[in-house]
Amino acid sequence: MMSGILEKFQSPGKGNGVRALKDMSHGLTVMIAEPYVYTVCRIKTACDHCLHRKEKLLRCSQCKVARYCNSHCQRKAWQGHKRECKCLRSTLPNVPPNSVRLVGKIIFKMLQKPDTASEELYTISDLQSHIKEASEEVKDGLRHLATALQHYLKEEIQEISQLPPGFQVLEYFGK
Repeated sequence: MMSGILEKFQSPGKGNGVRALKDMSHGLTVMIAEPYVYTVCRIKTACDHCLHRKEKLLRCSQCKVARYCNSHCQRKAWQGHKRECKCLRSTLPNVPPNSVRLVGKIIFKMLQKPDTASEELYTISDLQSHIKEASEEVKDGLRHLATALQHYLKEEIQEISQLPPGFQVLEYFGK
């Protein structure tokens, strides 16, 4: 892996990790990867594609939530935004919490089944869920988020059978 520079490992109770196989000099870039998915928290001041912060951004003409630097960023983002756009329109004037939008994007990405460079080390399914260690109070909050997710996705996913095979909603909120 990574030309013999890095190796994957698992630490009981702590999850998956990556470690160096040899000494490296400070500042050495050992890996660059695109994120699997991401959600912009500052939706009014950051481009939903390139993440640059700007005072003036163009709003998506359909959902009015996603914002872009210019038409180039909007076109580049459309493939990943179109399903989310439909879901966002159905919830207006409310916008779901970022964690709900993020899990929605994970679901849409898993349904596309693309080859993703960001999964070179670990797949999204490999990530450790911490749901078992969560208190009942936290689990209750995650159940509320799962309900919000169901409401948010209703325009795109009406049946549980339409979710990726083996997808456990609470597990993904715990990852």
